[in-house]
Amino acid sequence: MRIIRVLKFIAVLISVLTLGVVLVIASAWKNMGRPPNPAEIQQFSASPQWAQEWFQNHLPQKPVDNQAAAEQMYFGASEYAEPKSPLQIPHTDSAIFESKPQSGLRVTWLGHSSLFIEIENKNILIDPVWGERASPFSYMGVKRFYPMPVDLEDLPKITAVLISHDHYDHLDRLTAEALKGKGIMWYVPLGVGSHLRYWGVDEKNIRELDWWQNAQLDSVQLTAIPSRHSSGRSIFMNDTKKTLWSGWVIKGQSRSLVYSGDTSMHDDFKTVGEKLGPFDLSIIEIGAYNDLWRDNHLGPEQALLAHQLLNAEVMLPVHWGGFNLSTHGWTEPVERLQSAVQRVAPQTLVLTPLPGQPFEIGGEVADKPENINQHWWPDIPWDKVQQKPIWSSRVENLLKNYRNKF
Repeated sequence: MRIIRVLKFIAVLISVLTLGVVLVIASAWKNMGRPPNPAEIQQFSASPQWAQEWFQNHLPQKPVDNQAAAEQMYFGASEYAEPKSPLQIPHTDSAIFESKPQSGLRVTWLGHSSLFIEIENKNILIDPVWGERASPFSYMGVKRFYPMPVDLEDLPKITAVLISHDHYDHLDRLTAEALKGKGIMWYVPLGVGSHLRYWGVDEKNIRELDWWQNAQLDSVQLTAIPSRHSSGRSIFMNDTKKTLWSGWVIKGQSRSLVYSGDTSMHDDFKTVGEKLGPFDLSIIEIGAYNDLWRDNHLGPEQALLAHQLLNAEVMLPVHWGGFNLSTHGWTEPVERLQSAVQRVAPQTLVLTPLPGQPFEIGGEVADKPENINQHWWPDIPWDKVQQKPIWSSRVENLLKNYRNKF
C-alpha cells in the first residue's frame, strides 16, 4: 500500500510539473512570434545571406559558450548592473511634435534602442518597444529601468516602422499590435515579416529587405545595411538565425542618418560610409557587451571606431541605460565611450540626451550640444577597457592600429 501511495504521489507531482511547464510555455507562445515557414523561406532563400538552413554573417562569429555566458550573467555580473533606485525620467511634452523640425531632422531617443525620427514630413519609429519587459514572459524576465518617456498615442501619425532584428529588446508584440490597422508601413529584414503577420499586421503593410536593398518614402530613402549579429525569439532556441538582422540608413534630400542595429565590428561599416555617407548623425549601439559576446556587440570603444568609419558628423549612442542585458554596470557603456572619445578622438561630438528629449540635427538651427548633453545618470563605479576589453574577432585589419591606443 505504501508503494502505491508513493507512486500516486510521484504521478501527481509529475502531472503538476507538466502542467506548470505547459502553462509557462503557453504564456510565452504568442510573444515568441512565428518563424518563417517553408513557403516564406523559399521566397528569400536566394539571398546571399541565406545558407541552406539559416542566415549567416559575412564574417563568421566566434561560438558562444552558453553555459559560461549563463554563469557569467548570474554569478559574475556587476553589482551595478541595474539602478539601485528608480530613475526619475520626466515625461516628454508632446506639444513639441506639433511643429515640424526647422533643421529638417529631429531625433528623440526613447531609451535603449527605440527612436522617433522626424525627417522631411515623415515620422519613423525605429525598434519601438513600449512593453515593460524584453522577454517572452509578461511577468518575468528583463524589465525596463523606467517607463517610456512618451506615450505611444501622444506621438504624431507614424509613417513607417523600421526593425533591425527580432530580439525582444527590438521587436515587441504589444507595440506591433498597438500599431496594426493604422496603415503604417513596416520595413524589416528578411523573415521578420512572419512575426508581424502572426500578430495581425496586414501583409500589404510589410516590406522585407535584404542587405543593400532600399525602399522609397517619397523623398526619403530607406536602406537595409549589413550588421554582424544574430536573431531568434523561441525559448527552445530552434529559430536562431532563421530571420535576418540589419542596420538602417535613412536618407532624405538634405538630411541623413545611419543606425547600426545590434552588431559587432565588421568591414561593411567603411563600405556604408563610402557608398551612402556622409551622414548628419550615426546612431550606434554601445551596450550589452562582454568578452563572450565579442562577435555580437561592439562595446563602447569599437562603437567610436564604427562612427568614424561611417563618415558621420555627430554620434548618438544607444542600446544602453534601458535594460539589464549583460554583466557590466548599467552606466559603464556611456562612461567608457566618453573616455574613449577623450583618449583617441576628442574632436568627435557625442550626444547624450535625456531619454525622451527631442533634438534637431543639422544646419544653423540645430540644437546646441550643451543643450542636449546631460549627465542624467548617476556616478557609480565602472570597469575600464583595460580591465574588461571587448574586441571583435576577424577584423584585425580595422583594429591593428586602433586598439593600441587603449
